[in-house]
Formats: sequence, C-alpha cells, structure tokens
Amino acid sequence: MAESSKKFDQQEYTINIIGKHIEITKPLREYVEEKISKIEALSTHIIDVRVNLDVQKLNHTVDIIMKFSHFRVNVHATTENMYSAIDKAFERLYTKLRKWKDRIQDHHAKGVAVSEMEVNVLEHAQHEIEEINQEIIDANNQTLEEKEYSLPKVLKRKKRPLKTLTMDEAVMKMELSNDHFMIYRSEEEQNLKVIYRRRDGSYGVVSPE
Repeated sequence: MAESSKKFDQQEYTINIIGKHIEITKPLREYVEEKISKIEALSTHIIDVRVNLDVQKLNHTVDIIMKFSHFRVNVHATTENMYSAIDKAFERLYTKLRKWKDRIQDHHAKGVAVSEMEVNVLEHAQHEIEEINQEIIDANNQTLEEKEYSLPKVLKRKKRPLKTLTMDEAVMKMELSNDHFMIYRSEEEQNLKVIYRRRDGSYGVVSPE
C-alpha cells in the first residue's frame, strides 16, 4: 500500500493507493497521482482519495473512492491492462463529477425561472489604505490627529443569477466550488437561503426570509 498527502489550494488530503496481487511501483503511483491532479480542477474540497488496484488472471481492476465533506463518489473499471483500467476509471470519475457540476449549474433545463441579484464590489483606494496604515503608526507614537474618512467606493456592479436549488444541490455546489457562501432560493420552501462554509468544514444555512 502506498499512502501520501497532497497540498492543493491551502487544503491537504490523503491519497491511498492499495495493490492486491500487484506491486505499487513508483511509475504506477505517479501515474495515478497525475490522474488525480486533473480531477482537482473540478473541486478544491477533496478530503480523501482511495485507489484500489487488483489483478485476477487477465482482469486488471481499478476501484476509486473519492470523499468530499458531505458525499463520496465511487467508480469501477476492469480491462486486460492496468494502465488502461486506470484511464477508464478516472475517465468515469471525471465524467460523473462533470455531470453533477453541470446539473447543479444548469437550471434552465428544470423549467425554473432564474432571477438576478445585483452585487456591488466595494474597495478602498490604495492611497486611503496607506493613509490608514500611517495613522496607525502615528497612533503608536501618540501623534494621532482626528481625521474623517470617506466611505468605501463602489468600484463595479455586476449581476449574479439567483438559482433555485434543493438542499442537496446547494451542498454539492459548495463542495464542487471554492465559494465561501452562496445565496439561493430553496426549491422545497420557495424562500431565500444563505449557505456558508464554516471553519470546521461543515455548512450552515440561514433563512433571511
């Protein structure tokens, strides 16, 4: 059995590669890890990846279990060559994750209207940040003078879709994205919900309505 940890986007997860009736050589392990790295583009919230390799006569079998915070994905493939079995299994894994991600993003197919909400991006100008930093330095030297600051300016306005989701779809969308929170309309209750990522990796849901 080969086990390793991988750092990606400030998150670490474990990769377990287990061989049955087959030696996990360095080229074989690197080949599997390369395949896993391509899956990372679909989600940055992988917790654990387990890859089982087994050889029974002419059957070379690959089983992959990829765990996220709130769900896991299993795929299986068997061919007469281990490398082709790995290719086939990871192709199925990628297809399944891609399908799930597209499904929760494509709500026109559900026949549900998607409204829009306006998002304002606020930001301090750089010179104001520098002035604030200088004020902090002056305060430490006890030379702080009272000064008025202007409110943050709206740098840009953009539209974001307000989608109708089930609770499971909302959780899956968070799992497959790097967002800290998301506003959506609950399909079950038809009211607004805010789902957010907690520090311990779990999710909280707020109902503002």
